[in-house]
Amino acid sequence: MIEILAPCGGEEHLPAALNTGADAVYLGVTAFSARRNARNFTFEQLMNTVRECRISGVKVYVTLNTLVFDDELKELVRTAERIAEAGADGVIVQDLGAARVIHEAAPELRLHASTQMTVTSLAGAEFARKHGFSRVVLARELSREETAEIIEKVDIETEVFVHGALCVCTSGQCLMSAMYGGRSGNRGLCAQPCRLEMTHGDRRSILSLKDLSLVEALPELNEMGVTSAKIEGRMKRPEYVAAAVAACRAKLEGREPDLDTLRAVFSRSGFTCSYFDGTMKDMSGIRTKEDVEASSQALSALRRLYDKPYKRRTFDVGLSVRAGMPVTAEVSCGDITFRYVSEIVPEAARSRSITTDEISVRLAKTGGTVFTLGKAEIDLGGGLMLSAAQINTLRREMIDGISERLVKMH
Repeated sequence: MIEILAPCGGEEHLPAALNTGADAVYLGVTAFSARRNARNFTFEQLMNTVRECRISGVKVYVTLNTLVFDDELKELVRTAERIAEAGADGVIVQDLGAARVIHEAAPELRLHASTQMTVTSLAGAEFARKHGFSRVVLARELSREETAEIIEKVDIETEVFVHGALCVCTSGQCLMSAMYGGRSGNRGLCAQPCRLEMTHGDRRSILSLKDLSLVEALPELNEMGVTSAKIEGRMKRPEYVAAAVAACRAKLEGREPDLDTLRAVFSRSGFTCSYFDGTMKDMSGIRTKEDVEASSQALSALRRLYDKPYKRRTFDVGLSVRAGMPVTAEVSCGDITFRYVSEIVPEAARSRSITTDEISVRLAKTGGTVFTLGKAEIDLGGGLMLSAAQINTLRREMIDGISERLVKMH
């Protein structure tokens, strides 16, 4: 199924993405990020994030998507090496020279061609493929027919923006912020002058577009073969991330997405899909007073949306509880299987023996983790007792063991 890719402007966004069902996250570190005004991640935070995501089975892509100058190349090399050391799954790049430097410094990092490369054609996608990119982030201006043709004819992963802000300029080619105030969007400092109230005759805010939303088209994109559905918004609130991911997850699972809440948490006079539909109609939009008021009302409910872990992993247990022997188990989660030997020795029952059902029920209480108990086959000797605390310890240590192995698998 198509990957749901969520933005993380800082550590506070990570639970909003993970706990609503994102399959991958993208984030920036403190250098070379096209969102320099986001909180972004230190390398220590990146390592912790990758670890947490690895346990959940979620991928991490790092943005190195600014234009890079010659005197920055040494820093770029050090940055790429540390991203690779942290275990990230790939980097998003717009500068072809930077891509070559990154590949030479950290060949294990997969290269994703940023939307700022303005890939709008078969030739552009094929160029990216030939130059070592494993994925291309297609320009937001493409129609469904143009997107489908690239997927069909070029052997490269594709990433399509399905929700978030639109630029009136062609993706990645705007110099307006740099010209007006010396803040280049391609150096990570866009001041969004297009959102100002520029007029033409009786038309106002003529350069400000509504936000894109292709949430309703997700099944079609999935059928088309799009690899990743990308949500824009590293500068937005965690609640926005939660609402967008939850809507995408609901649509892909055949449930009705809550577009009203998504519109309430952030929109500019509603949403548009006019590029994708090829209509180019009713695309202008601004952030109205009503939009702001709706956002403040939606926030508290959205925080509850991501206050619990999203259950992503299932583990099976074959448990041996025998008299005079430490409790042992064969634990498996996906391709991981390991033998667990505890320090717990069951006691002789004083009044009533514990049952296999009681052990299973206690092992299944995995709240607060991403794990769910699958099969539990329990070889239980007669006349034995385990306390609730002992079973809780067994469950916790088995989940800790699974988690460590998931991290080391990468």
